[in-house]
Amino acid sequence: MVLDLGSLSRGKAATISRGNNVPVCTHAQPHLPGEIFLTISEFLGNAETLALSISCSDLRTLLMPAMYRTVELQSNRACRLGLVMFRQHPHLCAFIRTLIVRPNSPVPSWPRLNGWMNEVQLTLLIEELSSRLNNLRKFEWGGLELPDGGMWAALRSCCPLLKTIHSTVGSKYLEPQCELFSFENLQSFSLCAHPGQRNISEMPLPSQLWEMLIERCPKLEELTLRLFHSPHSLRELDTLTSCTFPSLRAFHIEIWLSSTDPGLSSPSLPCFGKFLSAHPNLLDLSILPYANTRPSGALPLFLASTALPRLQSFVGVAEHLAELPNPASITVLDLTGDPVDETGVNSVASLLKRLVSLHTLDIRIAHPSLLVSILVAVPALSTLRIMFPCGFNTKTLNEISLALHERLPCLRSFTLYKIHHRMDASMLRSALVLFAKNPRFERVDLAWFTAARFQRKQNGSYVVVRRRGVEYLDVWERGIRTGIGGRLTQRSFQRRFQYHFEDHWWGFVRDWVRNRW
Repeated sequence: MVLDLGSLSRGKAATISRGNNVPVCTHAQPHLPGEIFLTISEFLGNAETLALSISCSDLRTLLMPAMYRTVELQSNRACRLGLVMFRQHPHLCAFIRTLIVRPNSPVPSWPRLNGWMNEVQLTLLIEELSSRLNNLRKFEWGGLELPDGGMWAALRSCCPLLKTIHSTVGSKYLEPQCELFSFENLQSFSLCAHPGQRNISEMPLPSQLWEMLIERCPKLEELTLRLFHSPHSLRELDTLTSCTFPSLRAFHIEIWLSSTDPGLSSPSLPCFGKFLSAHPNLLDLSILPYANTRPSGALPLFLASTALPRLQSFVGVAEHLAELPNPASITVLDLTGDPVDETGVNSVASLLKRLVSLHTLDIRIAHPSLLVSILVAVPALSTLRIMFPCGFNTKTLNEISLALHERLPCLRSFTLYKIHHRMDASMLRSALVLFAKNPRFERVDLAWFTAARFQRKQNGSYVVVRRRGVEYLDVWERGIRTGIGGRLTQRSFQRRFQYHFEDHWWGFVRDWVRNRW
């Protein structure tokens, strides 16, 4: 299960998801076998499972190991209250298998202001708790800066089962002697820099990082290195691409490409192609290239004709997608790095036609008028997420809804990102326009952004729920209120409610859309 301590501390429904191999506390003695209640909890929603756990002390004891199996602290408030609670009740730490700590992160707490928190104090708390985290398998840090070595040393010495480490880095240089680079036998490792202005620097990445990965983690299965926005040079990536990891299944990397001299690219493109070709078990691949200019044909990967035979998920640019030797195996694709415009829409559509197994697509399109050219190439999609770097009115939204209905008969989940338009209807009405022409939809997600700085203005999630013969929308809307002139204010809002399809407005929208078309 996943326990969101932030929501629990506010008295709201916690986010809980069932895990495997949950130990049962034998001292709890309900009238029915404990396994029955554990099985029942698998079929309950988040709020119902939490209610079941607090209905009596025996059930709480029984479900406690599952509830604390995964702990996510997604806001400053959750970080502070959660870690203090575990210090006050240290016996709960033994249940934790996954611990995710994200202080000073604006995304999970949006639209509320997250403020600022002293990350050093949090790392000291984690260091103090580490002696109790003897069952920890995965640790993820999402703060502004990489923690000092004390916390990493404590986790390394006290958590023998820890095999997955994910961490963010900030504007500071990575210390070569950081204890983070002293782990052994990791199965998953991630090091990501926060997006921001690139600081030009020739400071190399610490050699201890490569020694840990290459020499002491031979069974590495997942590796993520997104360090373009770190204050380090990426030229040492050739050290990584000169070796192999036989068990590698997922690889995510940011690379630097020189459009004027391919020999200056990092890593060296021929070496990078050999590295990818030497890992036939890769299932998930992300290649995010950065360059001042990127003309067509300047991005060769030099892949062997037999490379990546099992690849299922790809994130990158169209030029790299065109080089994949086995496109028929791709089921998940993300092309949001570059917008598809008038000059490239036909070539991208041709590439998409080769992906006969594709069911999930994320794509950025310059204008809604280009959408149909993309949709005709992927008729079997079940999940589609589109980003438009422009705004449009309700008439255009109706045209998009009709195109989805006519071109994607298998589509069940649709997400739309766009610039907020002054003539936009409410988000609920926009969602109803999409549902009216596409009754097969199970979920619609909307996100409006401001045109000036591309800041998020409002999000909306609309999930179809069918229960006891009644069909309704589970609605969650949140955003930032606007003031005079449409400028964003410091005031935020959130609302959750159910919208029943029998309501008058739904019938009006459905009939209006059908009659119009």
